[in-house]
Amino acid sequence: MIDYKTATKDELLAEFKRLKELSRDDGILTKKEFLHFPQIAMPNETPIAVSSGYMNGKTWLIILTNYRVIFLDKGMFFGLKQVALDLNHISSIGGETKILFGEISIAADGFTYTVEKVSKNGVLVFTNMVKEAMEALKQSTNTQHSPANNNDPFEQLERLASLKEKGIITEEEFQVQKAKILG
Repeated sequence: MIDYKTATKDELLAEFKRLKELSRDDGILTKKEFLHFPQIAMPNETPIAVSSGYMNGKTWLIILTNYRVIFLDKGMFFGLKQVALDLNHISSIGGETKILFGEISIAADGFTYTVEKVSKNGVLVFTNMVKEAMEALKQSTNTQHSPANNNDPFEQLERLASLKEKGIITEEEFQVQKAKILG
């Protein structure tokens, strides 16, 4: 795993090659877009997969990270277009393969982004990786938000005392619950 913020150009290109192989992407002149990724990466954001194709007549790189899907179109000499979709905002993702190429469609926040002329071999791989990343993010969010089942009697007593001090429970209720906690 490389540090994208401090990686050299050669390290970034080697990583791009690895991601393209993993995603089965043939890559259509999208090196410059990937080299721009460190400038837009969030802290702890890591690319998982890449794909490329055409959207609205321009060449775009799609980067799947652990947090979002990023569409990048960097001009030949200047200019940059960027669309970033948080994984938890994606409502659907689909792919279609045709005779020579495929296409990937991602819907989020009421918009659908369709990238055409995608590597036929990479359509299913990329869409499945997005689905897996969405599920992994959902699982990690659920794990972080699920209340811990705390059996520590001292913490339970502290919470109980706090409820009593706030007037939420009476002294009698406090004593009953305290007896249950202490056994």
